[in-house]
Amino acid sequence: MRDRRALPLTKYFRSFLREFTKRKWTVNEQVKIVRDFLDFMGVQLSKNEMFAGASDDEMENAREGMEKLLMNKLHQYTFSPSTSDDGVKDEVLYKKISILQWIELKHLDIHIDPELAGPFLRVAQKELLKMNDYKAPRDKLICTLNACKLIFGLLKQSNAPETADTFLPLLIYTVLQANPPHLHSNMQYIQRFRNPAKLQSEAGYYLTNLMGAVSFIEGLDHTSLEIAKDEFDAKIEERMREI
Repeated sequence: MRDRRALPLTKYFRSFLREFTKRKWTVNEQVKIVRDFLDFMGVQLSKNEMFAGASDDEMENAREGMEKLLMNKLHQYTFSPSTSDDGVKDEVLYKKISILQWIELKHLDIHIDPELAGPFLRVAQKELLKMNDYKAPRDKLICTLNACKLIFGLLKQSNAPETADTFLPLLIYTVLQANPPHLHSNMQYIQRFRNPAKLQSEAGYYLTNLMGAVSFIEGLDHTSLEIAKDEFDAKIEERMREI
């Protein structure tokens, strides 16, 4: 925001950052404060002379840019904040997935050739892992969107039904194989700080599915899989010795 016409916006932005970082806020306080400020800045953007005559798309891009700029600055305070239990839940989830990484497609009742599935799912795993490369909630959400689109691409390529019943097991398998660090924190961060209107979209639908996949994994036992209890227990014991 180097244009002189942006000076009022810059002043609002810098003042907000100073005040926000002066103290610790609860998670709910953070969410409300950030959302209220972004709503306020959305109004200020529309009033600013830089955007006189701007199209709806241009204004939307400006608001998206404001969210990204703000959350890049606030990431260290709002991602897995000390006032939450996000970090603890991250560690518990990461350890559980580590123990379950022996699970194969067949255990999730997925009947797709592993050789066909492999290239699609490996790239989908990389997309989930890339969430930690970004600070803005929109960018993290796009990683989820890309991973899910790859899974649907696999379903189409394999002539399998493109339904939730076929998609979700593949997403669960992808999460198990990727085991992204800070997965709980990433999901919470997106849900808390992404523009709520943008979560009523295809990307938001995929975030909901990712959260559903994680919920399934958190409660997973032998009854969740196509496997006998004694084999499940043996696999768990073997994996525990390895890690």
